[in-house]
Order: sequence, then C-alpha cells, then structure tokens
Amino acid sequence: MSRYVCGWLLGLMLLFSAAAKAGAALGDERVAEGDIEPREVLTLGIFAYRPVEVMEARYRPLAEYLGEQLGDTQVKLAVLGLDEIESAIAHRRVDLLMTNPSHYLQVRSRSSLTGALATMINFQEGAAVTHLGGTMIRLRERRELQTLDDLRGRHIAIPGRRFLGGFQAHAYELRQAGIDPDRETQLIEVGSHDAVVAAVLEGRTEAGWVRTGILERMQAEGRLDGSRLAVINAQQLVDFPYRVSTRLYPEWPFIALPQVAPATVRRVAVALFSLSPQHPAAQAAQIAGFAPPQDYLPVEQLARALRLPPYDAMPAFTWRDIWGRYWQVLLGLGGALGVVIGLLLLLWRGNRLLSQQQDRLRLLASVFGHAHEGILITDPRGVILEVNGAFERITGYRRGEVVGRNARVLGAGRHEPEFFASLWQRLLELGQWEGEVWNRRKGGEVYPQRLTISAVTDEAGRLQCYVGLIADISQLKAHQQALEHAAQHDVLTGLPNRLLLAERINEGMRQVARHAHHLAVVFIDLDGFKAINDRHGHEVGDQLLVALGQRMREVLREVDTLARLGGDEFVAVITHLEVPALGEAVIERLLTAISSPVWLAANLEVRVSGSLGVAYYGPGQAADADTLLRHADQAMYAAKGKGKNRVEMAPL
Repeated sequence: MSRYVCGWLLGLMLLFSAAAKAGAALGDERVAEGDIEPREVLTLGIFAYRPVEVMEARYRPLAEYLGEQLGDTQVKLAVLGLDEIESAIAHRRVDLLMTNPSHYLQVRSRSSLTGALATMINFQEGAAVTHLGGTMIRLRERRELQTLDDLRGRHIAIPGRRFLGGFQAHAYELRQAGIDPDRETQLIEVGSHDAVVAAVLEGRTEAGWVRTGILERMQAEGRLDGSRLAVINAQQLVDFPYRVSTRLYPEWPFIALPQVAPATVRRVAVALFSLSPQHPAAQAAQIAGFAPPQDYLPVEQLARALRLPPYDAMPAFTWRDIWGRYWQVLLGLGGALGVVIGLLLLLWRGNRLLSQQQDRLRLLASVFGHAHEGILITDPRGVILEVNGAFERITGYRRGEVVGRNARVLGAGRHEPEFFASLWQRLLELGQWEGEVWNRRKGGEVYPQRLTISAVTDEAGRLQCYVGLIADISQLKAHQQALEHAAQHDVLTGLPNRLLLAERINEGMRQVARHAHHLAVVFIDLDGFKAINDRHGHEVGDQLLVALGQRMREVLREVDTLARLGGDEFVAVITHLEVPALGEAVIERLLTAISSPVWLAANLEVRVSGSLGVAYYGPGQAADADTLLRHADQAMYAAKGKGKNRVEMAPL
C-alpha cells in the first residue's frame, strides 16, 4: 500500500466514522425516550416428558433458585410439551430451556444459538451422571423377550417419536442390529414415560421403551413395584446407576434463547455452575448440578442415521448427478457459453475491476466505523493517526484528544520495560503481535484488553503504519474470577473448600521445608450440631455454621486457613510455628470460640462444643497432605471418644 492509498483510505474512514456517530446518536436518543425497556421476567421452559405435576414439583425450586441468583430478575417455570415449546419459542414466550438433546438440535437449527450453556448432571443412588440412554422393559414373567431380535413383530409402547431416551435411542439400536422398528415391530404412542410403564404393567403391550432413570424415579416416588419388570438387552456399564439397554448420549442441555441479553446469559451460567448437589433446588430436581456443555455429536449422528429433524430432508439432486446423465450435452453447451462469456468478459473486465476497488474501499471504511473492536492507526513511531468510534467508547478518549499523540498516553504503567521490548521485537520480526495488556481509560480506570497489532507495508516492503485492534475483556476476567471463586469456596460459609484446603496444606508443607518451621492441621467436628439442626431446622443450622465459621476465622492469624469440608466438619491449617507448642494457644482459642454461646435470628441462643484432632508436621517428616489430614481426623475421633469438647494430638 502506497502513502497515497493510505491517505485516501484514511479520508474515507473519517467520512464513514462521522456517519456512524450520527447513527449512534440517533440510537442513544431512542433509548433515552424510553423506546426500549429493560427485561424483568425470564421464563424457563421444561420439556414435560413426565406428568406435569411431577415436573413442576421437581423444577420449580430450580427456577426460584435462578431468580434468587439473578437478583433483579424473576424466573418463571413453564412445563410444556414439545409442540408447546415450539410455539413458545416462535412467539418468544420462553427465554431459557431444558429439553432432550435431539430436540435441542432442532431448536439450534432454527435459532441463532451458539450452543448449550451447560449439561445437566443427573443424580441417582449417590452417583452423578451426565449421560442418558434407553431402557427396554417387559413383565418379569415374559421370559421369551431377552434380546433385540426377540422384539420382531411385538407390540411396543413408546412415549412418542420425538423422545430421545423413549424412542430414538432404542430405534437406533434396533437399526444397528439389522431390525427396522417401523416395519418389523408394532409401535404404539402413549404420550409419556409413565404411560409406557402403565401399558406394560397392565398387559396392553408386550414391551415398552422409556429413558434411563424413569424406573428408578417411579420406584422412589412409590409409583412402581420394580420387581414386576425386567430389562430387555440389559447392558452392564461401569459407574452408571440406571438400568439401561442402549448406548449412552449426553444429558439434557440448558439453553439460553437468542433474545436473552449476553450479560444475563453469563449470570445464568455462573448460577448453574455454582449450584451444589446439597442445594434444595438440586435435591428437588434430583440432580447434582450442571457441568460444562457436553459434546452432542453422538446425538447428531443418531439423528442423521434415523433421518430425524433437522436431518430429515431428502438429499438434493446435485451437479454430479446432472453431469453423470447429461455430460455430453453439457460439454456442447459449455463450449458455446464459454466463447460468449469470454467475449463479454473482455468488454466489462476493466469497469468491473474499478468497481470492485471502490466497493472494497467503502467496505473497509464501513468496517472501520462500525466495528465493535476499537481500532487505532499509528505511524511507525507510534503517533496516533486515526481511531474509530469503538475506540472512543472503550477508552473514553475522543478522537481529537488522542490524534497526534503517542500511543503511550493509553498505558497504565503496570508492565515492565521487558514486556514492551519483547512486543516490539516480535513486531519487527513477524510484523504482528497479539496478547493481553493493561491500559488506563481517560477517567483513570485501569482495565484489561485484548490487543492485536499488525504492521502495514507497501509493495516494496517498507513500513507505512501500524493498525491496532482493541477488545475490552474486563467482564470476561470478572466472570473467570467468579467461576474460580465458586470452584474453590464453600457456597454456604464462603470459606475455602476441600480443593483449596489441599492447596493450602501443600503450600504450608513447602514453607516447612524452606524455613524449618512447623505446621499444624486441626480437624474440627461440632458436638451437638445435629440435635440443633433437628430441633430448629436446617435454616437455623446453616446460620449456626456461618456464625461459627466467622468466629473461628477471627481467632486465627492472617497466615492461617480455615476451611469447611461439609456438614459440621471444619479444618484449620496453622502455619509458621517455630515449635509445635506455639500452636497450642491458637488451638485453645478455637475451642473457646466454638463452645461460646451463639445468638441467632429471632433472639435464639444455641450452644455447641467441638472435638478437635491435631496433627503436626515438621522438618524432615515423611508425610503428604492426605496422610496429615487423616491423622488429624483420627485424633478428632479420639477426642469424641474421650468425652468431646477437648483436643487430642496425633502422634508426631
């Protein structure tokens, strides 16, 4: 690019930047006049694969939990059939959605979804699973039905053809075994999984297809005598708690529809990943929370194999098919058309090239003015030549305040000189640099940004200018920090959890090796907590745990750690002890803090005591964090056995 073309491009960018500012001002005026109102209610749609009353009882606490986490937004629950969900999506009456994976593929194909937010973690008999499958059932006395081949010609009850676990997974297994379920079985749609179980129990069908977990759920609800049913083609899968007949597929996805604001989507994601298995909402829904989105490729492969929506369209008649039939005719027509087209190309080629260049310049100017990323252009010395509107919004500087000044005016002073030396070295060698930097807005706020710098040269390879692309990633950083905190801290008390505790113990043991100090691990179990919890309820019990956690944290030193393992068990890590005896005063303060009366809401006084087990670790001692914690746990049980409200030491 020559200097003349650079100057022309710069002029066009200024012209289109001014037009973009006028359009932005008009949009701001419309918002100020109240044309757009903030969203206050979100509707969570749940696929009703079981009776509505059962689904509402399971998932209403989850909707209430999300509303509590979002704060200023109410989350309503809507239990809907698949056709009702389609209508609700079309009329924007549902904002968040949990449905089966095959239906998710159809929704994704018709909506501008970027993917699922999370995958549900099912919970059964103490096991957490992120996959589902199908269960083929029969009456126990019908011993002639054992394998897939035994289903030929049988009457089979299914909830519906759009159910992944109730039909599609089974149909795929039969097709893989060489059986066409539509031609070689007699399928009867009964509307729901519960209705399938009832049809088999009443003898109206010879077999039934349901999704995994239905039998276990109905048995736990007292709605089914599991001994009356047996499973056809039973599979033995490791770590899968349900009776299953098919291969497994990812569990239900949690989806945010396109009309939900990105900021709200991020808050919903944080709330989902923060949901613990012990939370009432998770227990009501019989789940263990949510995991990062699973790979739904197996569901896509199933849908393609069964020719299910959105892969049910007939293959198009391609050009290859046309060529195979009419290649001789096409060759003759192609030759004639080639001569005509060649002549026409010679006539308008010159005008076309000029028009393309003009369109390209207009496009570049439009991109410059309307891009969401901030763009700045500097000369080879770093003096700013031009910026776009997004740059002004991100940095707070107006164009006239930075043009003609060196780009160093944006710096926050948080990087060492070696950082910029490496940056310029890479620019000189490769002509491009990309990374994260800390800069300062006009108002003084320091913020992180993603910066890409590219060198622009002319035809001879001479440097003309630098182009920088800026993206504000402060919200992304805050979101990452929130997720990291949720993963390492107890939801109820805010104290470190077991994961962070292990890190603190290992760090303390490394300090012992470096400084020849000692370390004490104190395992704390509350005496009498269960009686208070049973008498006054879980809410009072939770208040007591929070109050005692704060009290114990206050009597520890700044360098010490207090963590909650779960229930009424805590662990304190006391570090930087020149001799073990120096930890005794801290441990006695912990015992006193626990046994002192606690005043809770409604003027309620409660009192518990603590059984403390202590394990010391010193220089040259051979032990790891798990061993140290286990010794402290054993000492705590010894304290309980000797009368409670006391401290016992593990052998050094």
